Amino acid sequence: MIAVTCRNGEHFTIDPAEIERAQSVPDTVLHMVGGRTYVLAMSLDELLRAIRDSHAERLVVQKRLAGGTAELADSASTVRAAATLRVERRARSRDGDAPGSPADRRTDDGPTPDA
Repeated sequence: MIAVTCRNGEHFTIDPAEIERAQSVPDTVLHMVGGRTYVLAMSLDELLRAIRDSHAERLVVQKRLAGGTAELADSASTVRAAATLRVERRARSRDGDAPGSPADRRTDDGPTPDA
């Protein structure tokens, strides 16, 4: 779980596995799997770091439960020092005017434009 704060000041936690996508135009907007949308007071980079740290904490707990703490402790300092944040952007948009697969161009109104 990660702690977030909405623009309206509301504090709560989110399961990173439930995040469908995140946008930063210009505010950071989270779109959840269930359809809810949140406008956050944190930047996209801060959100990505929080998600990364959440996954790292979960990995540490799993390693400790499996009895592999010595191996994790030896490599933890090198992993943290070498960790970088990598953000990739799509080469094409999904707003209908960019080429892509027919599945990307599908609308709820009917069949794909190529059909």
